[in-house]
Amino acid sequence: MSPRTLAILGTIGLVLASCASAGPAAPTRSPGIEQVGHVIVVYLENRSFDGLYGSFHGASGIPQSGIAPQVDKAGNAYAALPRAMDNSKPPAVADARFPADLPNRPFDLATYAPPEQPIGNPVHRFYQEQLQIDGGKMDRFVAWTDVGGLVMGTYDARELPLGRLAAQYALSDNFFHAAFGGSFLNHMWLACACTPAWPDAPKARVAQLEPDGRLIKDGDVTPDGFVVNTAYTVNAPHPKTAVPADLLPSLTNATIGDRLTAKGIDWAWYSGGWDDAIAGRPDPFPGM
Repeated sequence: MSPRTLAILGTIGLVLASCASAGPAAPTRSPGIEQVGHVIVVYLENRSFDGLYGSFHGASGIPQSGIAPQVDKAGNAYAALPRAMDNSKPPAVADARFPADLPNRPFDLATYAPPEQPIGNPVHRFYQEQLQIDGGKMDRFVAWTDVGGLVMGTYDARELPLGRLAAQYALSDNFFHAAFGGSFLNHMWLACACTPAWPDAPKARVAQLEPDGRLIKDGDVTPDGFVVNTAYTVNAPHPKTAVPADLLPSLTNATIGDRLTAKGIDWAWYSGGWDDAIAGRPDPFPGM
């Protein structure tokens, strides 16, 4: 048996469709989805398309003509990118590996910090991303981050394992994440195409907005009761220090697993680091 595999790499996911055959297949009049034996979704996270594949040959990545210069919260262009910050151990400090006068444009991270080295973890939250996008101008990623100019850094993934997969199969350069912000809400959309509700969330967790939508106070829950940033549930694993009232109640939304089960289709969900988290040994670099 020689399986054939199609890989589709997107901003946050890798999909493998395996078609198995036991030799030359007889021609069929209408070959289709029935030939697919397995679909494997590898959920990647916290990297934008341009952050890894912006210079990928033939992809719709970082344009050769450059992008609009980054501006501060008042709308003034930076003369140079602010210092790259390392926020891995609060308080954040300037990362001495990066120069203080980087031009106001994307730059190659590997020049200063190879991919195997840890770097700061840029904020990736629901309201902040919308402020960074700035109505489509894409010019306030520096203004609304917590790592300074580091947010404009990219890696050239062409020689990395994922880049080699993309070259071998297919790269979805116009695939975008389902929701603003980080992994929590996008995981929800992967599993159930939904935003979880928490109508009675603690007030301290709820964001406050001006009538025109401007952010007054950040929060993990929208004023109308939807969870848009990371929230731990009452189920394990969650931090031992978590206050019970601050834990999201169990969710009952129908998931893709429920729908597959209803159709008699086998499925499985694998979570990297799950056993370590249950044992109280979480990733020392969450979100990296």
